[in-house]
Amino acid sequence: MFKTLTFSFVFLIFPFAYAAGDAPVEETHVHIEKGVVYCDVQTFNQEAYILKVIGSGSPMTVFWQFEVFQVRDYWLDKSVVSIRLGRQVIPDLVTQRWLMRDLSGGLVKYTSDAEEAMRFLTQMQHAAVVDVSVLDGAMNYTLETKLFTHEGESEDKSWWSSMTDWGEDMGSVSLQLPMTDNHEDK
Repeated sequence: MFKTLTFSFVFLIFPFAYAAGDAPVEETHVHIEKGVVYCDVQTFNQEAYILKVIGSGSPMTVFWQFEVFQVRDYWLDKSVVSIRLGRQVIPDLVTQRWLMRDLSGGLVKYTSDAEEAMRFLTQMQHAAVVDVSVLDGAMNYTLETKLFTHEGESEDKSWWSSMTDWGEDMGSVSLQLPMTDNHEDK
């Protein structure tokens, strides 16, 4: 009887312990400068995987998706803005360099450090998400961030992959809009 209870207890607790240890570790911060909402986001649980892929000579493409939702109490949240920013690293094992390409802005640079190339894919600093003028200061908003990773030079655009690839959830952050003064001093 005691063995059965102990056995049952271990298997009841195991999924919770596994889930706690497997939880994604990420950092997401938003800030507003000159009327634009910017996001800084970083994932830590993808670093080893990405370093292994680019270190073995395989290209890696990631897409960061930022989506702003208007929070509604009695209905589904409404999507206000959705942007997708892409980055790519293509290794050259002969020269031991990695080409880092920003697919959204066209910036291209090289590095001889695999760790720097990995950080290029796992961090997004100062990403412009939305202009504050699009948002209503009286409403509540959240920013949800997702990361899509693809081995190879481009993402799979087949209908099946679009149905099954939902990306990795990097979390959601509440947007605190600055209070605007509607009164003009005369």
